[in-house]
Amino acid sequence: MKFLILTTSHPYKAAGIVAIDLYKTLKSYGHEIQIITKAFDRYNDENIVPINSIYYEYFFKLYRLPLRIYKALLRILFNYVPKEKTNSDYAMLSINLTIDHYSTKKIMQRMTFIPDAIIVLFMPDFLTFKNLYELNGNTKATILLYMMDMAPMTGGCHYAWDCIGYTKNCGKCPGMLSSDPNDQTHLNWKFKKEYIDKTNIIPIAGTEWQYKQLKESSLFKNKQKYKILLSINPDLFFPTNKSKVREKFNLPHSKKIIFFGAVSIDEKRKGFKELIQALKIFNKIITEAEKENIHLIIAGKKTDNFNDLLDIPVTYLGYLNQEELPAVYQAADLFIAPSIEDSGPMMINQSIMCGTPVVAFEMGVALDLVITRKTGYRAKLKDNTDLAEGIKYILELSKTEYDKMSENCRDLGLELLHPQKQVQEFIDILQTNGR
Repeated sequence: MKFLILTTSHPYKAAGIVAIDLYKTLKSYGHEIQIITKAFDRYNDENIVPINSIYYEYFFKLYRLPLRIYKALLRILFNYVPKEKTNSDYAMLSINLTIDHYSTKKIMQRMTFIPDAIIVLFMPDFLTFKNLYELNGNTKATILLYMMDMAPMTGGCHYAWDCIGYTKNCGKCPGMLSSDPNDQTHLNWKFKKEYIDKTNIIPIAGTEWQYKQLKESSLFKNKQKYKILLSINPDLFFPTNKSKVREKFNLPHSKKIIFFGAVSIDEKRKGFKELIQALKIFNKIITEAEKENIHLIIAGKKTDNFNDLLDIPVTYLGYLNQEELPAVYQAADLFIAPSIEDSGPMMINQSIMCGTPVVAFEMGVALDLVITRKTGYRAKLKDNTDLAEGIKYILELSKTEYDKMSENCRDLGLELLHPQKQVQEFIDILQTNGR
C-alpha cells in the first residue's frame, strides 16, 4: 500500500517522532511511504518533505524579523507583556481554525505518489479539515486521523479539562474567556462538522482516556472510531544494566533513582504542583535511612523548588534528545508522570518499554499501561498522598519483586507498544473499511 503521513511537527524531535517511527515500520513492511511536514529542515531522506521550500522559509523568517525585534524591545525596555486573550490551561494554539494555511493544491504538489491512505498526526498551523476533505476527494485515499491530543474533536482547545462543549457544539469557551455561544470556537466547530461529515475520515485515539472522549465527541458522532496506542521502538528503548548507564550520567550506583521530566513545569496540566506536594508528603513518610538511599534526576527545565523543599539530592540533566533519553529511563528505578490533564504522555510508553515502573495519576495513557502492583502504581487523580504512597511502594520492593515488575513492564511494552502491532492495526482498520 501507499501511505502519506502529514504532520506539523518535526519528525525527529519531541513528540513528532511518532511520524518517523511509523514511517520506518511501514517502510520495513514494504509499503511505499512519504512524510510531508510543516517543520522545515534539510532532511537526508527524499521521502521526508517540508511543505515550504528553503527560499520561502528564509523569506518568511526575514519578513517576521522586525515584528519579533519590536516585541522583544517592548518586553526589555518597558517590561510589556501582551494581555492574555485566552486561558493558557486550555492550550488554544490557534483561534480561527477556518483559515487555510496551505492550499490543498500545494500539498498535492509535494506528493510523489497518489496514496491509498493518509495518516494525519499534528495539524496546527498546517492543515484544516477542508484540506482533508479535498485530499480525500482528489486522491480517494482514506484519511486516518491519529489524534495526538483533543484538538481535532474540539472548537479550538487541545485540552478541555471539565468543559463538555466538545460533546455539543462548542461556544461559551472557557479557553477563550468567552460567554458568547456563537464565539469563534462555535464557528470552528461548524466548519469542522461541515467537512468531517462529507469526508471518508476515520478518527483514531491514542489512549483509552482519549478514546472515551472521542466516543463523546459530537464532531465524530457518525464516524467509526478506533484506538491504537502510540508505539515505541523496542531497539532504542530497552532494559539494560543500570550501573553501566549510571556511569554515563555520573549517578550513584547503589541508590534508588527517581526520574521526572520537567519540560513543561509551567503547564498546570503536567501536574508539577501536585508532584511537589506528593514529594513533600513522601519526604515525611520515609525514614532518614531511606532518604539517604534516594536520588532524584530531572530532565528538562531546571527548578530550585526541589532543592528548597526536599532533603533529597537532585541531578539536573538538562534537555535531552531522543538518542539520549532511553539511557535516563534505563538508569532510573522509577519514572513519575504526574499529569492531571493529558492525552499521553508518551514518556509513560517509553518508560514501560524500557522496563522502568511508572507512578502516575489515573490520567491519559496511564489507564492503558500503568497497572498497580504489576507495572507501577496508578494513583487516584489529584490525590497527592496516594501518589506519594505509590512512590514509596515501588521503592520498597525487594529485588526479586522489582525485577519481576520490570519484566512485566517490558513484556507489556512488547505486547501493546511494538511498532509492528501499531502498523498491523492501521492495516486492519483499512481492510475493515474496504481498502
